[in-house]
Amino acid sequence: MIERALTYLTRIAGGDAATADKARRQLAAWQAQDARHQAAWMRAERLWAADGAVREALQSYLPKPQAAAPNRRALLRAFAGGGLALGLGSLLRWQEPQALYRLGIQTARREVRSLGLPDGTMLEADAGTRASVAYYRDARELTLTQGQVYLDVRSEPGRPFVARTPWGMVKVVGTAFSVSARAGVMQVQVERGLVRVWGRDASGDGVLVQPGQMVRTAPAGLESVRNVSGGTHEAWRHGWLAFDATPLAEAVAQWNAWSEQPIEMPADPALQAMRVTGSFPAREPARFLAALPGVLPVMVERLAGGGARIVRAARK
Repeated sequence: MIERALTYLTRIAGGDAATADKARRQLAAWQAQDARHQAAWMRAERLWAADGAVREALQSYLPKPQAAAPNRRALLRAFAGGGLALGLGSLLRWQEPQALYRLGIQTARREVRSLGLPDGTMLEADAGTRASVAYYRDARELTLTQGQVYLDVRSEPGRPFVARTPWGMVKVVGTAFSVSARAGVMQVQVERGLVRVWGRDASGDGVLVQPGQMVRTAPAGLESVRNVSGGTHEAWRHGWLAFDATPLAEAVAQWNAWSEQPIEMPADPALQAMRVTGSFPAREPARFLAALPGVLPVMVERLAGGGARIVRAARK
Protein backbone atom coordinates (compact mmCIF):
# COMPACT_ATOMS: atom_id res chain seq x y z
CA MET A 1 0.00 0.00 0.00
CA ILE A 2 2.89 2.36 0.76
CA GLU A 3 4.42 1.56 -2.62
CA ARG A 4 1.16 2.44 -4.34
CA ALA A 5 0.86 5.67 -2.34
CA LEU A 6 4.41 6.59 -3.36
CA THR A 7 3.51 5.88 -6.97
CA TYR A 8 0.72 8.46 -6.77
CA LEU A 9 3.10 10.90 -5.05
CA THR A 10 5.70 10.65 -7.81
CA ARG A 11 3.07 11.19 -10.49
CA ILE A 12 1.60 14.21 -8.69
CA ALA A 13 4.96 15.78 -7.86
CA GLY A 14 6.99 14.91 -10.94
CA GLY A 15 4.63 14.15 -13.80
CA ASP A 16 3.23 16.52 -16.40
CA ALA A 17 -0.08 18.29 -15.77
CA ALA A 18 -2.24 15.53 -17.26
CA THR A 19 -0.39 12.81 -15.32
CA ALA A 20 -0.67 14.77 -12.05
CA ASP A 21 -4.41 15.48 -12.47
CA LYS A 22 -5.16 11.83 -13.24
CA ALA A 23 -3.10 10.69 -10.25
CA ARG A 24 -5.02 13.04 -7.91
CA ARG A 25 -8.33 11.55 -9.05
CA GLN A 26 -7.04 8.00 -8.69
CA LEU A 27 -5.60 8.80 -5.25
CA ALA A 28 -8.91 10.22 -3.98
CA ALA A 29 -10.79 7.10 -5.12
CA TRP A 30 -8.16 4.78 -3.62
CA GLN A 31 -8.17 6.58 -0.25
CA ALA A 32 -11.95 6.30 -0.07
CA GLN A 33 -11.80 2.49 -0.38
CA ASP A 34 -10.05 1.70 2.91
CA ALA A 35 -8.85 3.58 6.02
CA ARG A 36 -5.52 1.74 5.68
CA HIS A 37 -4.96 3.49 2.35
CA GLN A 38 -5.11 6.86 4.13
CA ALA A 39 -2.57 5.62 6.70
CA ALA A 40 -0.29 4.42 3.88
CA TRP A 41 -0.58 7.81 2.20
CA MET A 42 0.47 9.57 5.42
CA ARG A 43 3.52 7.33 5.76
CA ALA A 44 4.42 7.89 2.11
CA GLU A 45 4.28 11.65 2.66
CA ARG A 46 6.67 11.37 5.61
CA LEU A 47 9.08 9.26 3.57
CA TRP A 48 8.89 11.72 0.68
CA ALA A 49 9.68 14.64 2.97
CA ALA A 50 12.36 12.89 5.04
CA ASP A 51 14.99 11.98 2.49
CA GLY A 52 15.71 12.58 -1.18
CA ALA A 53 16.73 8.96 -1.76
CA VAL A 54 13.13 7.80 -2.01
CA ARG A 55 12.18 10.58 -4.41
CA GLU A 56 15.19 9.99 -6.63
CA ALA A 57 14.61 6.22 -6.79
CA LEU A 58 11.00 6.65 -7.83
CA GLN A 59 11.20 9.69 -10.10
CA SER A 60 13.67 7.89 -12.35
CA TYR A 61 10.73 5.69 -13.41
CA LEU A 62 8.40 8.57 -14.25
CA PRO A 63 7.49 9.05 -17.91
CA LYS A 64 9.14 12.24 -19.15
CA PRO A 65 6.70 14.87 -20.51
CA GLN A 66 8.55 14.83 -23.87
CA ALA A 67 8.57 11.04 -24.19
CA ALA A 68 6.38 9.63 -26.94
CA ALA A 69 3.62 7.23 -25.85
CA PRO A 70 5.14 6.12 -22.51
CA ASN A 71 4.09 2.74 -21.17
CA ARG A 72 1.58 3.53 -18.41
CA ARG A 73 2.16 0.14 -16.73
CA ALA A 74 5.94 0.37 -16.56
CA LEU A 75 6.11 1.83 -13.07
CA LEU A 76 3.60 -0.62 -11.58
CA ARG A 77 5.41 -3.55 -13.24
CA ALA A 78 8.65 -2.31 -11.71
CA PHE A 79 7.01 -2.36 -8.28
CA ALA A 80 5.38 -5.78 -8.73
CA GLY A 81 8.12 -8.10 -7.52
CA GLY A 82 10.98 -6.55 -9.47
CA GLY A 83 14.23 -4.97 -8.40
CA LEU A 84 12.59 -1.65 -7.58
CA ALA A 85 10.24 -3.34 -5.11
CA LEU A 86 13.19 -4.96 -3.35
CA GLY A 87 15.15 -1.73 -3.39
CA LEU A 88 12.16 0.23 -2.10
CA GLY A 89 11.75 -2.27 0.72
CA SER A 90 15.24 -1.41 1.92
CA LEU A 91 14.55 2.30 1.57
CA LEU A 92 11.34 1.97 3.59
CA ARG A 93 13.21 0.22 6.37
CA TRP A 94 16.20 2.56 6.42
CA GLN A 95 14.58 5.87 5.56
CA GLU A 96 11.45 5.67 7.76
CA PRO A 97 11.67 8.62 10.19
CA GLN A 98 12.12 7.45 13.75
CA ALA A 99 9.59 8.83 16.22
CA LEU A 100 11.05 10.46 19.32
CA TYR A 101 7.71 10.07 21.14
CA ARG A 102 4.50 8.09 20.54
CA LEU A 103 1.18 8.04 22.37
CA GLY A 104 -2.04 6.14 21.68
CA ILE A 105 -5.31 7.74 22.82
CA GLN A 106 -8.60 5.90 23.35
CA THR A 107 -11.53 7.22 25.38
CA ALA A 108 -14.66 5.36 26.42
CA ARG A 109 -18.27 6.48 26.12
CA ARG A 110 -18.87 9.56 28.31
CA GLU A 111 -15.14 9.90 29.06
CA VAL A 112 -13.20 13.14 28.46
CA ARG A 113 -9.45 12.94 29.03
CA SER A 114 -6.86 15.74 29.41
CA LEU A 115 -3.23 15.06 28.49
CA GLY A 116 -0.01 17.06 28.49
CA LEU A 117 2.43 16.36 25.63
CA PRO A 118 6.25 16.59 25.98
CA ASP A 119 6.54 20.02 24.34
CA GLY A 120 3.93 21.63 26.60
CA THR A 121 1.03 21.18 24.16
CA MET A 122 -2.25 20.42 25.95
CA LEU A 123 -4.70 17.93 24.47
CA GLU A 124 -8.25 17.06 25.50
CA ALA A 125 -9.99 14.05 23.95
CA ASP A 126 -13.78 13.87 23.70
CA ALA A 127 -15.76 10.72 24.48
CA GLY A 128 -15.44 7.91 21.94
CA THR A 129 -12.15 9.18 20.50
CA ARG A 130 -9.44 7.09 18.80
CA ALA A 131 -6.19 8.92 18.02
CA SER A 132 -2.40 8.70 18.15
CA VAL A 133 0.40 11.24 18.55
CA ALA A 134 3.93 10.98 17.15
CA TYR A 135 6.78 13.47 17.52
CA TYR A 136 9.69 13.50 15.09
CA ARG A 137 12.82 15.60 14.89
CA ASP A 138 11.20 18.09 12.51
CA ALA A 139 7.45 17.41 12.85
CA ARG A 140 4.68 16.78 15.38
CA GLU A 141 1.70 14.74 14.22
CA LEU A 142 -1.75 13.78 15.49
CA THR A 143 -3.73 11.10 13.64
CA LEU A 144 -7.42 11.22 14.52
CA THR A 145 -9.44 8.28 13.22
CA GLN A 146 -12.62 8.88 15.23
CA GLY A 147 -14.01 11.39 17.71
CA GLN A 148 -12.82 14.88 18.62
CA VAL A 149 -9.83 16.55 20.26
CA TYR A 150 -9.03 20.05 21.46
CA LEU A 151 -5.41 21.16 21.15
CA ASP A 152 -3.58 24.11 22.68
CA VAL A 153 -0.37 23.80 20.66
CA ARG A 154 2.94 25.13 21.98
CA SER A 155 4.64 27.16 19.27
CA GLU A 156 7.76 25.64 17.68
CA PRO A 157 8.35 27.40 14.32
CA GLY A 158 10.88 24.77 13.21
CA ARG A 159 8.56 21.88 14.06
CA PRO A 160 4.97 22.49 12.93
CA PHE A 161 2.06 20.50 14.32
CA VAL A 162 -0.06 18.56 11.82
CA ALA A 163 -3.41 16.92 12.61
CA ARG A 164 -4.63 14.32 10.12
CA THR A 165 -8.00 12.60 9.73
CA PRO A 166 -9.32 10.32 6.98
CA TRP A 167 -10.99 13.39 5.42
CA GLY A 168 -8.35 16.09 5.64
CA MET A 169 -5.37 17.72 7.31
CA VAL A 170 -4.74 20.70 9.61
CA LYS A 171 -1.36 22.44 9.98
CA VAL A 172 -0.45 24.89 12.75
CA VAL A 173 2.58 26.36 14.51
CA GLY A 174 1.06 27.59 17.76
CA THR A 175 -2.68 27.93 18.30
CA ALA A 176 -5.73 26.52 20.07
CA PHE A 177 -8.33 24.66 18.02
CA SER A 178 -10.57 21.60 17.93
CA VAL A 179 -10.79 18.98 15.20
CA SER A 180 -13.39 16.23 14.88
CA ALA A 181 -13.75 13.20 12.61
CA ARG A 182 -17.27 11.81 12.61
CA ALA A 183 -19.92 10.66 10.12
CA GLY A 184 -17.55 10.96 7.16
CA VAL A 185 -16.67 14.60 7.89
CA MET A 186 -13.76 16.51 9.41
CA GLN A 187 -14.64 19.74 11.23
CA VAL A 188 -12.12 22.32 12.46
CA GLN A 189 -12.90 25.25 14.79
CA VAL A 190 -10.30 27.81 15.87
CA GLU A 191 -10.17 29.47 19.29
CA ARG A 192 -6.84 31.30 19.00
CA GLY A 193 -4.19 31.76 16.33
CA LEU A 194 -4.45 30.57 12.73
CA VAL A 195 -4.68 27.14 11.12
CA ARG A 196 -4.52 26.00 7.52
CA VAL A 197 -6.85 23.21 6.46
CA TRP A 198 -6.74 20.86 3.47
CA GLY A 199 -9.23 18.31 2.18
CA ARG A 200 -8.60 14.62 1.59
CA ASP A 201 -6.25 15.07 -1.37
CA ALA A 202 -4.15 17.74 0.45
CA SER A 203 -3.79 19.64 -2.83
CA GLY A 204 -3.28 23.36 -3.32
CA ASP A 205 -2.84 25.91 -0.56
CA GLY A 206 -5.81 24.80 1.54
CA VAL A 207 -7.85 27.43 3.40
CA LEU A 208 -6.89 29.70 6.29
CA VAL A 209 -9.18 29.55 9.34
CA GLN A 210 -9.13 32.35 11.92
CA PRO A 211 -10.41 32.63 15.52
CA GLY A 212 -14.19 32.31 15.72
CA GLN A 213 -14.35 30.44 12.41
CA MET A 214 -14.85 26.84 11.36
CA VAL A 215 -14.60 24.74 8.22
CA ARG A 216 -15.83 21.28 7.31
CA THR A 217 -14.32 18.87 4.82
CA ALA A 218 -16.09 15.80 3.46
CA PRO A 219 -15.32 13.38 0.60
CA ALA A 220 -16.67 16.02 -1.82
CA GLY A 221 -14.07 18.54 -0.61
CA LEU A 222 -13.78 21.63 1.56
CA GLU A 223 -16.84 23.70 2.37
CA SER A 224 -16.70 27.48 2.80
CA VAL A 225 -15.18 28.89 5.99
CA ARG A 226 -17.88 30.40 8.21
CA ASN A 227 -18.22 32.19 11.54
CA VAL A 228 -19.55 30.25 14.53
CA SER A 229 -21.13 31.18 17.83
CA GLY A 230 -18.68 31.76 20.67
CA GLY A 231 -18.10 28.80 22.96
CA THR A 232 -19.36 26.05 20.65
CA HIS A 233 -15.83 24.71 20.16
CA GLU A 234 -15.35 24.08 23.88
CA ALA A 235 -18.85 23.12 25.08
CA TRP A 236 -18.09 19.39 25.18
CA ARG A 237 -15.11 20.06 27.45
CA HIS A 238 -17.56 21.44 30.04
CA GLY A 239 -20.22 18.74 29.78
CA TRP A 240 -22.40 20.22 27.03
CA LEU A 241 -22.97 19.39 23.38
CA ALA A 242 -23.49 22.54 21.30
CA PHE A 243 -24.65 22.54 17.69
CA ASP A 244 -24.60 25.48 15.27
CA ALA A 245 -26.39 24.52 12.03
CA THR A 246 -24.78 21.08 12.45
CA PRO A 247 -25.88 18.32 10.03
CA LEU A 248 -28.16 15.94 11.89
CA ALA A 249 -25.97 12.91 11.09
CA GLU A 250 -22.96 14.58 12.75
CA ALA A 251 -25.00 15.57 15.79
CA VAL A 252 -26.22 11.97 16.18
CA ALA A 253 -22.64 10.66 15.84
CA GLN A 254 -21.55 12.99 18.65
CA TRP A 255 -24.48 11.95 20.85
CA ASN A 256 -23.58 8.30 20.36
CA ALA A 257 -20.25 8.96 22.08
CA TRP A 258 -22.20 10.05 25.16
CA SER A 259 -25.44 8.05 25.12
CA GLU A 260 -25.67 4.72 26.97
CA GLN A 261 -28.17 3.54 24.34
CA PRO A 262 -27.57 3.96 20.59
CA ILE A 263 -29.38 6.58 18.54
CA GLU A 264 -30.03 5.32 15.02
CA MET A 265 -30.83 7.24 11.84
CA PRO A 266 -31.45 5.73 8.37
CA ALA A 267 -29.38 6.83 5.38
CA ASP A 268 -32.18 9.10 4.18
CA PRO A 269 -30.99 12.06 2.03
CA ALA A 270 -33.75 14.26 3.44
CA LEU A 271 -32.58 13.54 6.99
CA GLN A 272 -28.95 14.06 5.98
CA ALA A 273 -29.82 17.55 4.73
CA MET A 274 -31.39 18.64 8.05
CA ARG A 275 -29.37 20.79 10.44
CA VAL A 276 -29.77 21.35 14.15
CA THR A 277 -28.87 24.26 16.45
CA GLY A 278 -28.93 24.23 20.24
CA SER A 279 -27.09 23.25 23.45
CA PHE A 280 -27.83 20.26 25.68
CA PRO A 281 -26.25 18.60 28.74
CA ALA A 282 -23.99 15.88 27.35
CA ARG A 283 -25.24 13.27 29.83
CA GLU A 284 -28.90 13.86 29.00
CA PRO A 285 -29.53 12.69 25.42
CA ALA A 286 -33.23 12.29 26.26
CA ARG A 287 -33.54 16.09 26.34
CA PHE A 288 -32.13 16.33 22.82
CA LEU A 289 -34.46 13.61 21.54
CA ALA A 290 -37.48 15.22 23.21
CA ALA A 291 -36.71 18.63 21.68
CA LEU A 292 -35.89 17.40 18.16
CA PRO A 293 -39.46 16.92 16.77
CA GLY A 294 -40.25 20.49 17.82
CA VAL A 295 -37.55 21.99 15.59
CA LEU A 296 -37.27 19.51 12.70
CA PRO A 297 -39.85 17.47 10.73
CA VAL A 298 -38.85 14.19 12.38
CA MET A 299 -40.21 11.56 14.76
CA VAL A 300 -38.30 9.68 17.44
CA GLU A 301 -39.13 5.98 17.70
CA ARG A 302 -38.20 4.08 20.84
CA LEU A 303 -36.45 0.75 20.19
CA ALA A 304 -37.04 -2.46 22.11
CA GLY A 305 -33.46 -2.56 23.37
CA GLY A 306 -33.74 0.90 24.90
CA GLY A 307 -32.26 2.95 22.08
CA ALA A 308 -33.96 5.41 19.73
CA ARG A 309 -34.40 5.84 16.00
CA ILE A 310 -34.88 9.19 14.24
CA VAL A 311 -37.06 9.08 11.11
CA ARG A 312 -38.82 11.63 8.93
CA ALA A 313 -42.22 12.70 10.14
CA ALA A 314 -45.13 11.49 8.02
CA ARG A 315 -46.66 14.18 5.80
CA LYS A 316 -50.11 15.33 6.86
